[in-house]
Amino acid sequence: EVANNALASFVIIMASLRRSARLNRYRLNPRLNKRMPDFEVKMGFGLHVGWAIEGAIGSEFKVDASYLSPNVNLSARLEAATKQFGVPL
Repeated sequence: EVANNALASFVIIMASLRRSARLNRYRLNPRLNKRMPDFEVKMGFGLHVGWAIEGAIGSEFKVDASYLSPNVNLSARLEAATKQFGVPL
């Protein structure tokens, strides 16, 4: 069920991006199209179901989250591979 919910969230996000009035204004902006023809927002998703350890790294001025897990690592590698194949998931 967790994987189904994650996949449903992905589909909702992708549909929202395609319907976004704000992004459509950017997409149709002549100045932007001149500088960046075929402007498109692209997102990659790495979904996993498994254990993970989250930790904060950084300084008192900037903190980033880091995740340690073979599940997260595999997910990140698969997400990176989607760029090679031109698919969002």
